[in-house]
Amino acid sequence: MERSISRLSKDQLFLSIVIIGHNEENNLPRLFKSLPCRHDIEWIYVDSQSEDNSMNIALKAGAKVFLVDRQSVYSASTGRYIGTNEAAGRWILYLDGDMVLSEKFIAFIKKIKNNETDLPGEIAGFTGRTCNVYQGNKGEVIAKRDYVVLPKNAMGSIDYWGKTTNYHAGAVLYKRNVVLEAGNWNPSVYQLEEVDLYSRVRRMGYLMKAIDIPMVKHYTPYLSNYDKLKIAFLPRWGNKRLHGAGQVVAANAQSGLLINFIRCYPYPFIVFAGLASAPLLFIVSPYLPLFINAAIFSWIGFKNRWYYYLVYLGNILQIIRGLGKYNPALPRYERVNTYQN
Repeated sequence: MERSISRLSKDQLFLSIVIIGHNEENNLPRLFKSLPCRHDIEWIYVDSQSEDNSMNIALKAGAKVFLVDRQSVYSASTGRYIGTNEAAGRWILYLDGDMVLSEKFIAFIKKIKNNETDLPGEIAGFTGRTCNVYQGNKGEVIAKRDYVVLPKNAMGSIDYWGKTTNYHAGAVLYKRNVVLEAGNWNPSVYQLEEVDLYSRVRRMGYLMKAIDIPMVKHYTPYLSNYDKLKIAFLPRWGNKRLHGAGQVVAANAQSGLLINFIRCYPYPFIVFAGLASAPLLFIVSPYLPLFINAAIFSWIGFKNRWYYYLVYLGNILQIIRGLGKYNPALPRYERVNTYQN
């Protein structure tokens, strides 16, 4: 069954909801149940070669389904690139398959629709609070944590369209024309795709606004700090390819936008500058490099949390590993209209 709204042309729809996923059959029913369903809203699901019933669940829910070719890059950015190409809405809400949309954010979307022509022109989109729901090996809920992407002081009131933010994660609401004007998501990178896109959006003079209301619950496996450090430092962990930071740096260097990217994501470069101060040990003072690195560590700990220093240190290694692994290519994909066996 395909919903009738899919026959409308581009810009006749108010909202496209683009969902990406791989083996999400346990999560998609919960997500689709949370989504708004109106004549001016479409659902798009982009699948990265799932081996379960994910595509059939999406088709049954009434979503347009697209399958990424086996020879293309499997990444969040690839799925969002495809979804953006196929979207007809003036706005695009990007979600992952293991998320659930908040009713309060749905109400905020209605507020946007009712005030669409009065929004400040520099606004590119909005993001809200992400609450992580940590699950154990059997899917049981172990813990919950709110404000996992942006701290409370980085978010603003809904009455004033939020506060300008320097960052957003995968759950984000964008104007479709702004994403396309910025060159769309880069389908050839594995990591930092949100920073990559937003750095280009900011360069055009647009701003992302963060509002202090719940946006999504993100059902995700519980990771200890040790697990997080493995993700940061190992070249490959689980099914993740951990050299995407280098791909993003290479992509921005090739396009002449590296300085702009560093302005939006300075932390690993600041950590690197601190480490590069080591020769001052012999030139100026044995204490100066120690002071510089301690100051950087304290600054990062104040802005975020202490282990972020190690995350950014891991970014440096990922950049070194990935600089030569950026191979820009457009993804191949196909529309899926019938149920899969």
